[in-house]
Amino acid sequence: MLRSGSREETAMPIPGRVPLALLDALAAGLGLGYLARDYRNTLVSHGPVLSIAAVVGIAVIVVAYRGYRVLRSTNSRMEAIIADELSRRKPSPRPRR
Repeated sequence: MLRSGSREETAMPIPGRVPLALLDALAAGLGLGYLARDYRNTLVSHGPVLSIAAVVGIAVIVVAYRGYRVLRSTNSRMEAIIADELSRRKPSPRPRR
């Protein structure tokens, strides 16, 4: 929205950028690839342990996320109840000082 008397700004084209998350994923992939190359025998011999650890890690993340959602919805319901209770109050006959 331009105001009268203001200078019109020229739109400069923004060059394409690589999202930061993509760069993070690339760095993590390169790091894991390097570690997997160096510790290949260890990874192969302890495969079941790593698989169980991955499943437990994912389960912890899912449980934490669901717990967060439950707490957030509970907070919303409590705020609605408190707002309803406060709106039912009768105003005091005398003004407070």
